[in-house]
Amino acid sequence: MTVVAMVPLMGALAMAVDFTEMSREKQAVSNALDAANFATARRLTEGATDDQLRAYALDFFNANLNKINPANTTLTVTLPSNTTGGGLLKMTARLDYKPYFYPVFGQLVGKSETDANQRISFNITSEVRLKNTLEVALVLDNSGSMTKTGTGSGQTRIDLLKTAAKQLVDTLAQQAAMIKQVDRPVQFGLVPFAASVNVGPGNGNAPWMDTEGLSPVSNENFD
Repeated sequence: MTVVAMVPLMGALAMAVDFTEMSREKQAVSNALDAANFATARRLTEGATDDQLRAYALDFFNANLNKINPANTTLTVTLPSNTTGGGLLKMTARLDYKPYFYPVFGQLVGKSETDANQRISFNITSEVRLKNTLEVALVLDNSGSMTKTGTGSGQTRIDLLKTAAKQLVDTLAQQAAMIKQVDRPVQFGLVPFAASVNVGPGNGNAPWMDTEGLSPVSNENFD
C-alpha cells in the first residue's frame, strides 16, 4: 500500500515543483517583455530604423530573462505604422516550458516518452500606446501690449515671442522628423490671444471658417 500511495504523492510533488517553476518563468518573461517594450519605444523616438528597433528589442528582452534560456522563447515585434494600428508598439513573447519532474511521473503512469516530454507553451503580449500624432497648440499673445519693449531687451515683446515660438517649432519638428514609423508625428496649431484675427481676404469663404456662427463655442468667452 505504501508503494502504491507513493506514486500519486510523487506525481503531486512533481506537478507542484513544475508549476512553481513554470509560474516563475512566465512572470520573468512578462517582466522582460514589458521592459523591452518600454525601452524600444524610447529608441523609436530617437530615430532608429525598423531593423535596429527589432534587434534592440530582442537584445533587451534576452538580457532580462533572468536565467531563462533564450532558446526557449520567441519574440515578435510589431512596430507602429499606418497599416498596423497607428501609434501602437506591440510585442508578443512565446515561452516553451519544459517540465523537470512531470515527464518521469508521466512515464510511470503509462504515458509515452513523447507525450510525457511535451512542452507547455504560453503567449504573452505587451503593448505601448504611442500617440500617432502629437498635436501642439500655441496660444500666443498678439494684443497691443506686445508692441512694448521686452524687459532687459532691445526688442519688442512680439518679436521675442516670434523668435521663441519658431525655436520651439523647429526643435519639435526636427525631433519628430527622426520618427520614421509614423506619418505626421507632430502637428502645430496657432491660437492668437486677441479679440479678432486677420486671416487674409483669400480665406473669407474657406471651409474651416465658421461664417454663420454655427460652432457651439463661437460665442463662448474663454478665460
